[in-house]
Amino acid sequence: MKTIAVLGCFDTKDQELRYVKAEIERRGLNCRTIDVSTSAGFRSSADHTTADVSRAVGVEWVDVEGGNQHELLALMAKGARALVGNLYKGGEIHGLFSCGGLQNTTIAAEAAQELPIGVPKLILSTVASGQRSFDSIVGAKDIVTMPSISDFAGLNAVNRTVIDNAVAAIVGMVLHAGREIPKTTGHLIGTTLMGATNDGVVRAIDLVRQRGFDVVSFHSTGAGGRCLEDLIGSGVVTAAMDLTLHEIVYEYFGHGFGYGAPNRLMAAIDHRIPLVVCPAGIDFICQWRNELFDDIENRKIHWHNQNLAHVKLNAREITDISRIVIERLNTAHPSQPIKVVLPTKGFRNYAGPGERLHAPDLDKLIVDLFRNELRADIPQRVVDAGFMDPAFAAAVADDMTHLMERRDHD
Repeated sequence: MKTIAVLGCFDTKDQELRYVKAEIERRGLNCRTIDVSTSAGFRSSADHTTADVSRAVGVEWVDVEGGNQHELLALMAKGARALVGNLYKGGEIHGLFSCGGLQNTTIAAEAAQELPIGVPKLILSTVASGQRSFDSIVGAKDIVTMPSISDFAGLNAVNRTVIDNAVAAIVGMVLHAGREIPKTTGHLIGTTLMGATNDGVVRAIDLVRQRGFDVVSFHSTGAGGRCLEDLIGSGVVTAAMDLTLHEIVYEYFGHGFGYGAPNRLMAAIDHRIPLVVCPAGIDFICQWRNELFDDIENRKIHWHNQNLAHVKLNAREITDISRIVIERLNTAHPSQPIKVVLPTKGFRNYAGPGERLHAPDLDKLIVDLFRNELRADIPQRVVDAGFMDPAFAAAVADDMTHLMERRDHD
């Protein structure tokens, strides 16, 4: 029988968490409760107490009980992650459920990050709504976050209904899906795209799939690139067509719409997987209407919608960002199967002659920087076409296929 771990602060949410446990068991699954309370003197009847959680990272609760609150929260988060990971690896749990407020959500999110993609994880939270960023909760994992509607201060008609739905969701996931991404005997190619590069990347994907390779795409606006890097690190993605490096723009500026994927490209380089790269998307930034550059009147701009603009970067910015990409590629091991493909007529849509973001001098700047500063032994292909042209997609697909065949032959 499958088991769901129920994690929460039993010192303040005992009634609700006991209800969750009963509802899970009523639906025919086992429940393993984990207490992450931080109140001094509280002793719960959870299957795994606060002392067990802290002991998972080598700390005895009696030595820290009553200490600084933020340090105890950090300890509970670290310990919960370790304990949940150990329980999952030991085959003792098959999913994770949690409910509570900000403190509980912070701890539960840390624990859920330890579970692989595909393993069910649901957090019912008072902070899963409103004008908040969910990056700190979800990260690069498939964590379901559900607003609790009411606060947790005992059971009532509202939160019973919401809890019932949340429990039904986690039970359904565990019973009817709930498995890790399978490791394939062949290769899974990861690629990156966004609206500005979609058609060109999709053409390349179609061609590569026609040659018998499986491809998974990631939206290159912050979370997507991080997911790609994580899946390369875990061995799920074993080759990459990294064709949209737009997130490096935000890494350069330190903030913005697509911020959140640090050290892009490095997982593929560190793991020496077959890699086809195009620096598409490094020539513009997405900006909200209220955060446009001070010199916006001197820049080319395309309104993606009424509130979000695609703003062309200037030569200095493009040079700096190109060099970040080049420097990372230059760290690749000489034996890594790698190819850089460069279109001469634009690195995204709306970049052709007569279009809003057409800037041939900046396109040439990118190509020249790569040709002059990329390590001499890293192969490059310059394609006399735009990124969205079929000829460019065909070149990418040919190079990806060649690198895959080379890897399989080696």
